[in-house]
Order: sequence, then C-alpha cells, then structure tokens
Amino acid sequence: MARNMNISFLGTSSGGGPSISRNCSSLVADVIGDGSLWMIDCAEGTVRQFQMQHRGQGDPVLKAFKVVKLFVTHMHADHVMGIITFLRHVLHPPLIAPSGDLPPSDGPPQIELYGPAGLRTFVRSIFTMTLTHTGERYVVHELLTSSDTPTSCDPAVLHPSECPGQNFLCDDDGFWKGVTSGTGYCGEVVVDAGPILHRDPCIGYVFYEPNPPRRKLVILGDTYDASPIIPLIQSSTTTPVSLLIHEATDTYIPRQIDPSARRSKEEVESKVGARGHSTPVMAGVFAKQIGAQKVVLNHIGSRFPTPKQLKNPHDSRFAVIAEIERQASEAWGGGKAIVAYDFMHISIAADLNEEEFLDVAMELDNEVVPLEGVIEVARGRGRGRGRGRGTPRGTSRGRWRGRGRGGGGGSGDGDRGGSDGGLGRGKKRRFGE
Repeated sequence: MARNMNISFLGTSSGGGPSISRNCSSLVADVIGDGSLWMIDCAEGTVRQFQMQHRGQGDPVLKAFKVVKLFVTHMHADHVMGIITFLRHVLHPPLIAPSGDLPPSDGPPQIELYGPAGLRTFVRSIFTMTLTHTGERYVVHELLTSSDTPTSCDPAVLHPSECPGQNFLCDDDGFWKGVTSGTGYCGEVVVDAGPILHRDPCIGYVFYEPNPPRRKLVILGDTYDASPIIPLIQSSTTTPVSLLIHEATDTYIPRQIDPSARRSKEEVESKVGARGHSTPVMAGVFAKQIGAQKVVLNHIGSRFPTPKQLKNPHDSRFAVIAEIERQASEAWGGGKAIVAYDFMHISIAADLNEEEFLDVAMELDNEVVPLEGVIEVARGRGRGRGRGRGTPRGTSRGRWRGRGRGGGGGSGDGDRGGSDGGLGRGKKRRFGE
C-alpha cells in the first residue's frame, strides 16, 4: 500500500532574509515513502535548520544524511549558499592515512544534485578553493538549454570528491522530462522540470506518480510568471495537481489591517514585477490555471514575520498573514491557501479521495493556534465535535470549531487559540474547505 508523501519546509524566507522567524529557501520531501529525502534549494543555514527542529515525542525528525537528491531552482545566493556546507556535512570527512595523505574518494555518489548551468562549476570551484575533501562523493547533473555551454566532466578537471555528471538538454518545448526517478513504498515517482520566468533563468519541478497516476506535486522557484511550465504540468499525467508550492514574496496590505503599512498598491506591484517575483494574487491565479487542489505560499518577504514571534494574538501581524492567504485564496477559488512557515510539515495521502487528503503539522511553538477554517484531526477512534473559544490566526477574536477522532464529546475551552501564534508539536491538521 502506498504511503503518504511528506513535505517539510526548512526555510521559507525570500532573499531579504534570513530573519528571526524564517531561514532562506529550502524544503525536503519524502516522496517515495522510504525515508529518503529529496531537497529543493539549499540556502545558507540549512544545515542548522536540521539541528533546530523540535524532537519531541511523535514529531517527525528530519536527518540531513537522509537527503539523496538536491534540486536547485536557480543560482541566486538565497537558494544555493548552503550547498557547500551541506555537502561537507553529509559526505563526511575523509580518513587520513598514517602518512598524512588524503586518499581519493571512492564509490558511487552519496548525493545527486540537479540544477541549471553553473551549478557544477559553483560546487567544484568552492570545494577546490576551500581545500575541501570528503570521504564520500557527489555528482552534479545540469539542466541545459540550447544556449548553455556544458561544463566539462573530464577526469582532469573533476574534484576528487566529484563523480562525472550528466548534461540534460531540454527538448524542443524547453522542458526536461524524466530527469530522474525513484521507487519506494509509494511506487515510482518521476521528476520533470521546466522553465519559469524570473529575472534570471529559473526552473520549476514536477514530481508525479506515473503508474497508477495518483499524486502530482509542483514546486516552483522564484517567478513573476510560471505559465511556460503549464504544458509540462498538464502533459505529465492526467491527474490533478495535488499540491502547488508557489512563491509570494510581497503584497499590498491595507492600512486597516496593518496600521504601519505605508506603501500603495501600485508601488508594491511595481516593485514586485521589477524584481521578478509574485504576489499572493499571482500565485492564486496560477493555481487556478493548473487546477491545483491545494496551495502553499512560500518565499515570504521579511516584512511578513511568522506570527509565533508575537506574544499578543491581537497584533495586526496575525491579520497580515491571514490577508496574504485571503488574497491568494480568492484569486485561486479552489479552497484556502496557506502561508508556509519554517518546520511546517505537509502530508499527502495516497488516495486522493481519502478524508485526510492533505494534513498539515506546523511546529512553531509548544502551543496550538487553530487556523481559520481548519479542522483538527485528533488521535484515537470515534468521532467527537467540539466548540471552544479561541482566536483564529489572522483575526482579533472569534470562535473555532474542531472535529475530532478522539473518544469524548469534543467539548473544549479553546484556550490554545489565544497563544502567541505557535502551532502544536506533532499535531495533525487539515486544510479547511
């Protein structure tokens, strides 16, 4: 029986970060169900994020050494500057011979990297300049366009820790199909890649199950227009997109929601476009175009901190996050989009018709803040329905309703709704309708 696909966010900030509440871009996914991890982007500080995660009972524990594939969306610093530190960490130091000589790395690569032209030179050059030697090896496969110059993998230029990589030339439509795949408890998962528009070359990745066609994940890099990848998304399988992860770097927030806001809507939209990024509305429009079933907003500007940093649940910044989600949700029209936070976990069930299609466990603090319109899935059997007073995230006051699988009548006082914005450790949550 196929298992859930699990996605965990290690860094959710835009390039304006890192901030106190968000590291820059990185996420990992267990898409084949065997515990191995596929990483998308690796910003500076990613190794530390593995150490910062909560390790309470029942919490998923991510291990850096489980990462076997690393997909890079583009070569901007806030997406790649953690790669060298990460590789040094997971490839282990070499054993030094009694003579003091470093033996050459041997064996197959421990980790495979996939990304645009320049990635191979980036890793090779910094490994060489920093006199880095590892006990295990890596390999870089580059996704090239017709205008890119391949980077040599001649033995004379390879780093001692490097295996020769492949050069994948895009097809006539500009796509890279069947870049790699993996097979595990979830069955086979294939990876396609395609271009999206940013101010520099950028890639979006499509992860899908071909046989039987079940789940499909679309994870995009920075973009102001992702429409070039739509034909690839639609051609992979006829299955709908289970989950879209789309950037939402900046947006206009009305002053009635954030009294400190000073920028006009026109000013924000002009700035976002000039820098090659998206607003929540743009993310929602794209989600509607591809028929996404669930949407998570990522690459959040540093002016929008994670609410857990605030001790006052009535602070306007709770409402700011809710406003970002509202803008995307209205443009999408398919449900409730959510803003990603560092250490947020998403689980996608194998059966798209299962009740618990998409669960979210957000680890931000020791207390639980109910999402607006979210249904809590409690542990145990039997059904209970409860109403409690709490403060839904993004509102100053209100009531929230929980539907549980625990044995009790479900009554509760909802006190946790008035916490500082942290979300419970190891608690499962589903998106609201």
